[in-house]
Amino acid sequence: MGTARRGEDGRHHGDLPCRWCESLLAQNGRRRPKLYCGGWHRTKTYAAWCAGLIGGLF
Repeated sequence: MGTARRGEDGRHHGDLPCRWCESLLAQNGRRRPKLYCGGWHRTKTYAAWCAGLIGGLF
């Protein structure tokens, strides 16, 4: 499991896993950490959250 650290300049360095598929994403000095491989993994996460919320109502 990778870890990213925040440097003195406020940028993230190292690797963090994608929240959907767990593959490691290089942060390459980003100011905000990259949490997903691409837009599709983010969309699937939000859609699953919404479906769970609606399913929980019924």
